[in-house]
Amino acid sequence: MEINQILSVEKLRDGGSLIVNFQSDDSCSYWLMLPIANFESENPKFKEPVLVNRTTSIEVDLSWSSAHAWLNRLATFINDSEDKELVNRMLDIVNENT
Repeated sequence: MEINQILSVEKLRDGGSLIVNFQSDDSCSYWLMLPIANFESENPKFKEPVLVNRTTSIEVDLSWSSAHAWLNRLATFINDSEDKELVNRMLDIVNENT
């Protein structure tokens, strides 16, 4: 799967799940997601990463190392400093779990 463009990088209002929303060459929209496990603002914990096809609603569980590889690929498409900061935060979380 080739990445066409990054649509957004966000902290969701579900309590703090982190996502990179992107479109691929199959014309589908995807989320690389770190779902929030607890809501402690000082020390949030995250569940295992997930790749969600937003077009078909298919979710695939990822290993932490797979999420790391995905984030590194996605990071090359990001130019906005705030988006880069959030992706770096996601990479830090992934690195803490690998």
